[in-house]
Amino acid sequence: MNKQASVVFIFLILMFTLSGFSQANDVSDKLSAKNATQYSQQFIIGGQPSENDLIMLSKSGIKTVINLRGTGEFDDFDEQVKVEALGMNYIAIPISGASDINKENLALFTAAITNKEQAFVHCASGNRVGAMFALDAHFNHNKSIDEAIVTGKKAGLTSLEATVKKVLKTQ
Repeated sequence: MNKQASVVFIFLILMFTLSGFSQANDVSDKLSAKNATQYSQQFIIGGQPSENDLIMLSKSGIKTVINLRGTGEFDDFDEQVKVEALGMNYIAIPISGASDINKENLALFTAAITNKEQAFVHCASGNRVGAMFALDAHFNHNKSIDEAIVTGKKAGLTSLEATVKKVLKTQ
């Protein structure tokens, strides 16, 4: 095998190997969580995960679970205990409804997502997840209101759109 062919062969092996790793963390299609999707390389997003979902997320390399559900909204199992037992970090930002879509919770959300670790971000359905990603896009990444809404919808924003627009128009 000549030198040029060897270089091409090594390059192809490397590309196939790396492409396998880039897909390793996307388990969203295997989760029972409502609207689960691979939002970006850093985030899988969706609704409430089951205990089995948390196991899959942990095995896939997720390091942090960010829960946007309100306090007392879910009691099928102790999510924090399960997440921490699996070796992941648990962050709760209680967003019970429209009044909690605000800049104060955005500050908490921003702190939670800026560590660059792979995370699963959830609420019950993904609507609050989308709301927070919309606020993040506008206030932290200088996206226009329309661009922020598109970002939010990509992340699950539905019925909270009017609330999000109202918050986006505040300075």
